[in-house]
Amino acid sequence: MKKYIFLALIGFSLKAYSQMPPVNTNQDSNMVKQLFFAGLREKMSENFSVASTTFNKVVAIDAKNHAAYYELASLNLRQNKLPEAELNIKKAIELNAGNKWYLRLLTEVYKRTNNMAELISVFNQLITLEPDNDIYYFDKANAQLISNQASAAKKTYDEIEAKFGASRDLTNARRRIDGGNATESDIIKLLEGNQADVKNYLYAAGLLLQKNNDAEALKVLLKAQQLEPKNFEVNLGLADIYRKQKNDDAAFASLKLAFESEEMPIDEKVKILAALFPKIEESVVAKNITALSKSLAEANPNDAKSLAFYGDVLYQQNKLKEALVQYQSALKLNEQVYAVWEQVINIQTLLGHYSDAVKLGDEALTIYPNQASLYYYMAYALYKTGKYDVAQSNLKNALQLDVDNKSLQAQVYALQGDIFINQNNFSQAKIAFEKAISTEPDNYLIMNNYAYYLALRNDDLAKAAKYAETAANAMPNSPSVADTYAYILFKQQKYDLAKTWIEKALQNNTNKNGVYLERYGDILFMKGEKDAAVNQWQKAKEAGNGSEVLTKKINEKKYFK
Repeated sequence: MKKYIFLALIGFSLKAYSQMPPVNTNQDSNMVKQLFFAGLREKMSENFSVASTTFNKVVAIDAKNHAAYYELASLNLRQNKLPEAELNIKKAIELNAGNKWYLRLLTEVYKRTNNMAELISVFNQLITLEPDNDIYYFDKANAQLISNQASAAKKTYDEIEAKFGASRDLTNARRRIDGGNATESDIIKLLEGNQADVKNYLYAAGLLLQKNNDAEALKVLLKAQQLEPKNFEVNLGLADIYRKQKNDDAAFASLKLAFESEEMPIDEKVKILAALFPKIEESVVAKNITALSKSLAEANPNDAKSLAFYGDVLYQQNKLKEALVQYQSALKLNEQVYAVWEQVINIQTLLGHYSDAVKLGDEALTIYPNQASLYYYMAYALYKTGKYDVAQSNLKNALQLDVDNKSLQAQVYALQGDIFINQNNFSQAKIAFEKAISTEPDNYLIMNNYAYYLALRNDDLAKAAKYAETAANAMPNSPSVADTYAYILFKQQKYDLAKTWIEKALQNNTNKNGVYLERYGDILFMKGEKDAAVNQWQKAKEAGNGSEVLTKKINEKKYFK
């Protein structure tokens, strides 16, 4: 159950979803809720096509779900499907008029389609909604200038001065009117003479980027960097251009310079790192996101978000002890973020610190008594410390608190099964595992574990084989799952097929698991390949499997159970 704390804070989409009117039935409502959150997860993983399909299912069930239309439009924009983006965001606005976030997304669509007339109209709506936000006025004037409405832009600047007073930004903005039609040559002329300051460079670069003239925009930003080498906005702009050019080294070098600026807001730094997080499996991203998140945490030891995000990065790299330090530090600064509590308990259980997990879980429950997943983690730690009855009580609480989370319910039932097995109550264990599989039929790890338990007891091997085969076909690259299926086939005396699956397990046996090698030897022996079997048994012993039975197999060159 991996979680990444900062990425779990979905923000606006969840707020919008919570404001949705109910659909017709409880069943539909639950389905919409599950689909919506599934869509958000796919979006965060950059599976944009799958996310779009999921949100389309939402609107098919609930045609008034404006939040889903917003998400579809956002995904369309990311995929450069501009007509679809415009259609979907207009539908969202139709259903929820006056939503500034929806209008803001519509402005992005019009900027991309260069529809300045409509863009100006949307800025007028935003100004009506938030008349004290001067950014809308400046953006409106920029749109007027780009669409060759210099006189209209001048009137907007006059309106800004009357409402907000004179400012350096306003003075510089008025100078841009002299740029005339804002062609590419005109844009560059804006930088001549006394107008050669960083603000104008940034503005000009922005206009050039809107016209897809990245080469000229890069030249402009490099000139701006000469004026102010530590200006984070300039360095962010350079990083973005280098990224588009697939020049990763230059992009991250510019990003590092931007991050070194104390003027760059911490939240913006975390936001940028979060956007990179889904690509952390790429070596160049992993290297740089680790360095940037570390420097951010070290520079801001009193900022919980920075510490938690660095913890996320370390957790992803399986550096559990280091991640735990960051999460615990974040928790000391802000105990009101539930996900941090959960992640600390999760890591403590992974490290085998079960007593610490139980102690912290009790503390967390005083603040969050209604979190189902917290009861699950507590139950797991209690189970590992042999406190089975208390663990079962926590699992019952988890089931009662969250009736919609099928994945969590399946995990709860599976853990109940594990506890019953340790209590030698096999009939109840089977009931619990069957509930887990029926609750989440595509949880192949639970299916695999149940099949293995059945095989250990020689209980219903036909069912065990069915479950193991399903899991193995669904997870062909998992050596553990392939080994389970091979083990059951071996028990069924289907040695040829067992050999096929144990060889698949060995192909992915990067950790050189001696159990798989021993199993391979057992299968070969039953196929009459005695010398090959002994060879595999010896390899198993060399891999660290030092059981007495294995030694006996090697010494006597025959199979023993």
